[in-house]
Amino acid sequence: MPRLRLLTVLLSFMLLFSVCEGIAQKRKKPSTPASQAKEFLNTQWWLGIRGGTNFTQTTLLDSFSGLNPINYSADNLDKEYENFVNPAFHIGLDVTFYHKGFSIMSFPTFFRNNINYSSQLSWSGESERDQYETSYDVQQSITFLELPLAVKYDIIGDRVRPFVMAGAFYSIAFDANKEVQIFETDYASGEPVEFERANIKLNNKEEINNNWGVLGGIGVSFDFWNIRSIIDIQYRHSFQSIVNKETRFDENTFSSFGEVQDDYSLQNYSASLSFVFPLRYIDSQFKAL
Repeated sequence: MPRLRLLTVLLSFMLLFSVCEGIAQKRKKPSTPASQAKEFLNTQWWLGIRGGTNFTQTTLLDSFSGLNPINYSADNLDKEYENFVNPAFHIGLDVTFYHKGFSIMSFPTFFRNNINYSSQLSWSGESERDQYETSYDVQQSITFLELPLAVKYDIIGDRVRPFVMAGAFYSIAFDANKEVQIFETDYASGEPVEFERANIKLNNKEEINNNWGVLGGIGVSFDFWNIRSIIDIQYRHSFQSIVNKETRFDENTFSSFGEVQDDYSLQNYSASLSFVFPLRYIDSQFKAL
C-alpha cells in the first residue's frame, strides 16, 4: 500500500508538470524569420576600406634655432606656425566587431600630416640702406602608420545609425619630407630687392619620432544591400613631441642654413568615409541592418 500511494503521488506530479509545460509552450511566441535575422545580426564582423582628409595643428613645446643671437633677442628666432591651412590625406582599413549596439574597432591607416611654419630675421645698420632681411618658409609633411583601437556605440537607428566613439592610437613614423624656402631682401640699392637664396627639399624621417595619443569622434552609418557606408569626424590629440631630439643638431643641409626643428606635438581633425562588408554569412533573408 505505501508503495502504491507513492506511485500515485509521483504520477500526479508528472501529470501536473506536463500540463504546466504545455501551457507555457502555448504562451511562448513562435520564432519567425525576422526574429531569427535580428538575433543573427546582433553579432557581426565588418571589414572594409576607409579614406579621407585631415587638418593638423601644432602645439609648441620648446623652441630651437640653428643660429646663435649675439646682438638681438632670441625671441626674434621664434617660428610662426600655421594651423589647419594645408589639408592632407589618409587611407587604410576598417575592422569592426559589433555586438548589440557596441563595437570594438581598429582602422590601421597611413596618415599624413602637413605642417607649415615661417620665421624672419632682420639686420639694420646706421642708414636706411644698411638693412638685410631673411625669411624662412617651411613645409613639413609626415606620414605615420597609425594603429588605433576604439569603442563605438550606436545611439539609435536601424538602417541609419548615428554613433559616438572614443579610443587611443599609436603611430609609427613611416616617412617624412621637408621643404625649406629661404628668401632674402637687400636694401643696399636704396630700394628693397628680394631674391631666393635657397630651395631645399629633402627626406628627414630620421628627425621624426613615433607618436601616441587619444581620439574621439562622431559619425553615422547607413546600409545599402549588404554594404555599410560610414561617415565620421574625429579629433586626435598627442601627448609628446614628435621631433627626435637626438638628431636635431645633426649636420645636414637644413642646419647649415640655420633651420632646425622645434619640439611640438600634433592635434588633428579628420573626416573619413568607409565602406565595410559583413564577414558572417548573410543571404537574402539576413540582410545587413
